Amino acid sequence: MVLLTTLNSKYIHTALALYSLQAYCRRDFPAIQVKEFNINQDLEAILGAIYRTRPSILGFSTNIWNIIPTLELVERVKKVLPETVVILGGPEASADWAALLQQPVAPDYIVCGEGEETLRQLLHYLTSGKPDRAAINGLAYKDGGRVVATPPPAPLDLEKIPFPYPDLSVLRHRLVYYESSRGCPYRCAYCMSGWEQSTMRYLPLERVKADLARFIEGGVGTVKMVDRTFNLDRQRTVKLLQFLAEQEGTTEFHFEMVGELIDEEIIAIFKAAPPGRFRVEIGVQSTCPAALEAVNRRYDLERLGRSCAALTRIPGVTVHLDLIAGLPHEDLATFARSFDWTFRLRPAELQLGFLKLLKGSPLRGQAGEYGYQFTSMPPYEILQSNWLSYPDLLHLKAVAVLVEKYYNSKHFHYTLSYLFRAENISPWRFFSALARYLGEEAFLGEVRKPVAYFDGLWGFLQNDLAGGALSEREKLRDLLTLDFHLSGLGGQPPDWLTPESPALRAVVKSILREEEGLTKLGLPPELKPAQLRRRMVVIVLSLDPETLTTGDTPVLIYLPAQGRPRWFRLPADLCRRPEASVKGGTAGD
Repeated sequence: MVLLTTLNSKYIHTALALYSLQAYCRRDFPAIQVKEFNINQDLEAILGAIYRTRPSILGFSTNIWNIIPTLELVERVKKVLPETVVILGGPEASADWAALLQQPVAPDYIVCGEGEETLRQLLHYLTSGKPDRAAINGLAYKDGGRVVATPPPAPLDLEKIPFPYPDLSVLRHRLVYYESSRGCPYRCAYCMSGWEQSTMRYLPLERVKADLARFIEGGVGTVKMVDRTFNLDRQRTVKLLQFLAEQEGTTEFHFEMVGELIDEEIIAIFKAAPPGRFRVEIGVQSTCPAALEAVNRRYDLERLGRSCAALTRIPGVTVHLDLIAGLPHEDLATFARSFDWTFRLRPAELQLGFLKLLKGSPLRGQAGEYGYQFTSMPPYEILQSNWLSYPDLLHLKAVAVLVEKYYNSKHFHYTLSYLFRAENISPWRFFSALARYLGEEAFLGEVRKPVAYFDGLWGFLQNDLAGGALSEREKLRDLLTLDFHLSGLGGQPPDWLTPESPALRAVVKSILREEEGLTKLGLPPELKPAQLRRRMVVIVLSLDPETLTTGDTPVLIYLPAQGRPRWFRLPADLCRRPEASVKGGTAGD
């Protein structure tokens, strides 16, 4: 029996490579199986699951996140299943085949690069002795004491790979990957994709439409396209996006796109699509001209900014922008400019990643020139360079954590919207100062209760506003209070929250008991008055959270037992009722 397996980085992920290999080889080897694990599982349990299948041939897919535990599994498999032939494939094995085959306990074969046809021929060789393994392209192995590697295989016709997933019903709640093209025309020095010996190839348009429709019909939650540049072929992109925008169902499709290739027609399709249908990921990486030139990445920054800004203004589309810290010629000051430029585009998510010197990438070969020190073990992340010291990188790591916790989480939406309402405010300066205030080491590698982030921000804001206007402090406390309740994180509420007014709450409860109470309060008719009375917070804010205009704004925050909290404006005249004390406390602590 042939078993293909891997250790995914998370349970929710799926191993597209394994399913593609299985689909391609299944015609000749119908018993081929796929079994997925993840890096959070105990290796002994994984070994036990593999052992119970008793595979005669065992293939592992490797990447930077799983190569170390995979090699440990190879060693253990060789001890308990000595007759099993072990094959490695994937980026990590392909880039380091010679060293891996020379280890004391080594795999028997390594499939280098694109693996479908190479694996199919290798399985024939292992089961029948034909063809001669020396004639199989894309294969590395030991011949006696000598390590041998055959030439790369010819690029595969993607249409020969059947639809990869045999059963979508078990994948509905996982992140399912799909590719409609292979190859990359770009030659970014930090990446391996553009330097692989592979031409651009596309699945036929109608085949892709049929495959994507299967995901929708199967009720899959999210499909992530692994195409390196989904919108490289504009006409094809428009047709696929239009097709997906017209479909029923709730499946979300995630694409990696080149921002400056997004034009008005594509923007119009995104605007017309059902909310939640599309997620777009764009790699900005840097705005520093010297850094971009050094890594062979060039684009029209003005056009990129216009495209990204147009996308982020579409309510139903999730836009994710990436930055890479550690590129050549980019120090803290130039990275700060890249950060501010990207943040001001207002993406739904901003990821601050760190440069990794991948095996086989051109930039790894220039490590000495650029003064890079990096981890010798995966993920090969830089520790310092000619432009960034190790303390600089520690500071950037702290900022990355805070961007994730405060911005990407959406738990501080109204507070941050107010803080960044003016274009002349530097987001970098804010997050950098917040990291230093909180103590950078305290937020790295530690699990903290969610309320700690609210307490930390409130302390920082008080410190930052020391001696400032009391009204500004009151506004920020009100917005942070609203954000805390809407986060749904639970736990003991902080003592600095804007307190609820018992008198105003009593007025609202009384109105909710009336037959037309929801209408009087301007609340949606589908809400249940009895549930509202039990699970509501009624406060008066010193400004409107949406318009940011100053003035008493009574709001009701509904905290349902299940589902996300919601807030609603209440009629302004409630604040003027003599029986309603519009403030339950002072603006102080």
